[in-house]
Amino acid sequence: MDRVSLSSTALAMSTVQSVGAVIFVLALIGFVIYVLTNVRAGNKEIGSELDLAPNRKPYYDDDQLETTKLNRTLASGVALLGVVAVGLPLYWLNEPGRQKGAEENSLRTFEGRGLETYETGSQCVNCHGPEGTGGQAPFTILDDAGAFVASVNWRAPALNTVLLRFSRDEVHQIIEFGRPGTPMPAWGAGGGGPLSEQQIDNLVDYLASIQISSDDAQRDAQVALASELGLLSKEDEGDTDAEDAAIAQIDYDDLATGAKAFELGETSGVGSGAYACARCHTRGWSIITTGDDPIQPADADVSDIVEYLPGSGSYGPTLDELVPRQFFTVDELAEFISLGNEDGIGYGNVGQGDGMMPGFGDDPNTPEAADDGMLPREIICAIARYESTLRGDEPPADSVPTTVATTTTTTTAPPGADEPAEEASPPEPAFCSDEALEALDQ
Repeated sequence: MDRVSLSSTALAMSTVQSVGAVIFVLALIGFVIYVLTNVRAGNKEIGSELDLAPNRKPYYDDDQLETTKLNRTLASGVALLGVVAVGLPLYWLNEPGRQKGAEENSLRTFEGRGLETYETGSQCVNCHGPEGTGGQAPFTILDDAGAFVASVNWRAPALNTVLLRFSRDEVHQIIEFGRPGTPMPAWGAGGGGPLSEQQIDNLVDYLASIQISSDDAQRDAQVALASELGLLSKEDEGDTDAEDAAIAQIDYDDLATGAKAFELGETSGVGSGAYACARCHTRGWSIITTGDDPIQPADADVSDIVEYLPGSGSYGPTLDELVPRQFFTVDELAEFISLGNEDGIGYGNVGQGDGMMPGFGDDPNTPEAADDGMLPREIICAIARYESTLRGDEPPADSVPTTVATTTTTTTAPPGADEPAEEASPPEPAFCSDEALEALDQ
């Protein structure tokens, strides 16, 4: 964000303030003229107070008082009444805009403070990159006894999509209390960090200002998936026609597609891992193992951390046999990935939400809209099919498990009863069915 524009916006007066300043200046000029006129009109005092006192001087006679003087007074009253009659409605009409302008000006001020915290106060930029585009953070691996093992670089996710999957309150909590077991420390006073509640709120305001749109995020995910599947060359990235052709070739029913989507960004780097389920659900996935001397010392043994099986569990739980252990069907699992969980609200068969599993297919900050998250439903369904094959510490299964969703029956009054039977509405199509996907395109 341009600091100069922020400063100029914060210092600029609103329209109402400008009008008020003009009125004040005009009133001040009028007062000065009045004083000078009366001073110049005053006679030099000569003689006694009885001769010079204003109340001793004869006033207008009745003819002049009831004509010229009265007319001037009434005209002045009518003029002031006109000012009130016109000024008050104009002020009333301008008030909503003034209030909106004040809110926008305050928000820009808060965003500017958040930008300052992001770049200097907490140095978020060092790990998450300029404007939250992602980066990497240094991390020290310790053994069970707390002894040094190695220094590595950790994928720090992009933050320009964080509010497409987390609510503002959830982002505030993450900043305040950090992510245990990762380079993300607790920054808030509640977690032992240096930032106040107001500073964290301003930081979230800044993050909200740099969020990319849902359409752009979903497009980035599709392009990256096509690239990682070998359908799009590096040379063709950025060519809209070539990207569209590559996306059209993606087979979302193929488990290999789901596997790439589960670890999206591992080779393309998109979002620095922000799109990847593996970032939380696979141990060591965020550790960068490629490039020049990625692990120091070079002979450090970190095999038990970076040699993992997908879905083996890390910050998030292990994903072994999610279907049918946790969800009856793949469609139920896909819907959960899309919506996430809520603190204290049950999900699946026996799940209890803690609010930390984000929804990748639906923006929680826009409850009036659906499917406006950072991943399109096709990719979410591909991930769900792949996750249904995961077996924890064992290799994934070769095929998606076959399960049947539970059904419930309802009893309605038979025809001819006191109340006519209502027609049963058709069941909702399964989350990943062709009908549901086609409905999204309409």
